[in-house]
Amino acid sequence: MKKMTQEEQVNSENNIEQSLDEHPEAIELQDKLSGMSKDEMKKDTDAFRADVSQMSSKIDQLKKARAEHNADARHHRNMRNNVSDEKSTVIEKLREEATIEKELRDKCNEQIRSNKARREEIKDEIRAAWAKVKELRERYYKMKDEVGVMPEQLTDEIRDLEWQQQTTSLTPDEDAAMTKRITELYEKAYSAHLIGYSSDETEKAVETAKALSEEHDTAHQNVLKYAEKGQVHHERMTKLYEKIDKSRTGGSGLHEKYLDSRQAADIAHKKIVELYEKIKLNHHLLDLIDDEQIKRRHQKSQKILKERIQKTKEKQSSNKRMTLEELKLLIGDDEEDEEE
Repeated sequence: MKKMTQEEQVNSENNIEQSLDEHPEAIELQDKLSGMSKDEMKKDTDAFRADVSQMSSKIDQLKKARAEHNADARHHRNMRNNVSDEKSTVIEKLREEATIEKELRDKCNEQIRSNKARREEIKDEIRAAWAKVKELRERYYKMKDEVGVMPEQLTDEIRDLEWQQQTTSLTPDEDAAMTKRITELYEKAYSAHLIGYSSDETEKAVETAKALSEEHDTAHQNVLKYAEKGQVHHERMTKLYEKIDKSRTGGSGLHEKYLDSRQAADIAHKKIVELYEKIKLNHHLLDLIDDEQIKRRHQKSQKILKERIQKTKEKQSSNKRMTLEELKLLIGDDEEDEEE
């Protein structure tokens, strides 16, 4: 197994990720999706699913044929490997050693796949985490400039004043002054709510971003470590199989029969892989249609929501009394505007 360079590994991974989106059938479907009707989408969906069903049946047939060819290959190989007791013992020992090396190599490959997958997952998480930190820090400076105090201080003072107003006997002037102060604090709290800053959230976001960065580095180092260890086990396994081949004796024509059966099994396996790739493509095309349908449903719901928000804003502009639900709707709209 030739060891790939880091650049070759990156290129290989990128090619796999882009292959489905760049497939001509996927490109063709993407170009016409926005103009397709619901009936057209259903027709294509039914066709893709029917193809998957037919290909799955064909795969079952090919798997059966492959199993038969492999059984024949094993039979001819065993007959070919009719060796003396002494050589048989040597070969069995070599086989055991080769099996151990193969298992160790496969475990390394599993670790490589696992760490690669996690490393790729973390990339997007890291970008999102540091973007969150940046956003929260910007909110802090905005909070400092516009409100002057932290939300926790506002909450504490409002709670104290409200409790004092409810439990203390106040003159009308004192009550009016306290109500005015509470109103001012609520206005500041609303401004703080619009800014949306939280010191605890910022600290947690920084810790999360750092932890993800460290996890990404660890996963990358594990990929390199297990790739090197896996290569060592693969080379040992290959040398052991070479020794086994040299120790074998074969009957007339048995080796050729073994090769023919193995080739037939390989052909069946290749067809199975091709069908699985086609099924994967069909699933990708089905996902594209599902995504378009989800997008349309989302756009429809957003349109309805915007109409409700617009009507509520018109009511607010006319200085009419707002209900709690209407205020929540406006606050939710403000938060969405900030995120955008």
